[in-house]
Amino acid sequence: MNDLLTTPEIRDVPADATEPRRAPKIFVEFEKPSVLASYIPPDGFCLVGNYHIQRGSPFVIGGAPGVGKSRAAVALAVAGATQQSWFGLPVHKKFKTMILQTENGRVRLKNELSEINCPELDEYVRICAPPIFGFAFDRFEFRDQLTRAIEEFKPDVFLLDPFNRLAQDDKAKDYRQAFDDLLGVLPTGDDSPALGIVTHTRKPKPEERASGRNALNMLAGSYLLGSVPRAVFILQSASDETTESRVIWICCKNNDGELGSPSAWERKNGIFTPAENFDWSELDAPSEQRMTITEADLVAAFNSGNHKLAKSQAVERLMEQTGCKQSAAYAALKRFANKLNEDENKLFSLKA
Repeated sequence: MNDLLTTPEIRDVPADATEPRRAPKIFVEFEKPSVLASYIPPDGFCLVGNYHIQRGSPFVIGGAPGVGKSRAAVALAVAGATQQSWFGLPVHKKFKTMILQTENGRVRLKNELSEINCPELDEYVRICAPPIFGFAFDRFEFRDQLTRAIEEFKPDVFLLDPFNRLAQDDKAKDYRQAFDDLLGVLPTGDDSPALGIVTHTRKPKPEERASGRNALNMLAGSYLLGSVPRAVFILQSASDETTESRVIWICCKNNDGELGSPSAWERKNGIFTPAENFDWSELDAPSEQRMTITEADLVAAFNSGNHKLAKSQAVERLMEQTGCKQSAAYAALKRFANKLNEDENKLFSLKA
């Protein structure tokens, strides 16, 4: 990671203070092909997936505002503490995660972490409340305190959320400086953590839904944000419905391994669970072919024949009546949940 960028300049250092002592940086090393061919990564080098997240390498989590990027970062920290999979990717060892963030206050963090209720997080996770002065990398005091916190906790993964609060201009020079500022506080060599960057995607064009490798072009800002990281993940909402809680997870870049297939997930408070019965064909269909189910369709489904229906029966009835896909029917039941009653036998009926 450190060989890609320049060493950050020293700024704002008081006359009676010095930067924390650090090992000399190695700017370039050359090896024989035979030595490189026989290289064996150190134990614990690959943390997640097929080299999706590895020590000493940057990766990106991108998505539109409000889609769940910060939750995805917390979910990674939980996966590191529990060694459970992260969006279907295996976690190869338990690891420590440190999240430097400005997005979520203590109330949001309390609600999210209380919902997760995982005692193991205390040993493996550190999350900051939004710093009063933001990501003040131009201040010696901020860099010094952050460096000391990193040296004390020794994270395997360091996440910054969001990147646009550090690089506020889209010019390549500003993005390079932002990367340099981050690298300047992180340890090097075998102690170098994976560097995760949470960032925004650009506003999509009408009817645009990028998929596969093309999703890399959705990242907002300088080309450096897509070219420097070894792996890039994109999080998309499954639809534009205001009640939509399902998301699509795409790995659109992985320089050192396989991308893997896109997957669908249900966004909850702090965690993601696999989305059941997700219809990929409907997601990929043109907008004019997507079926919108109305409240009148729901009333007709429940008033024809039995007034009490199991969820699967209600889905079948809606599909028969409207010609919609299965996922659209499930989404409609969720969208109109306030119109339905559910009894102890898991049977649904319309509210009076």
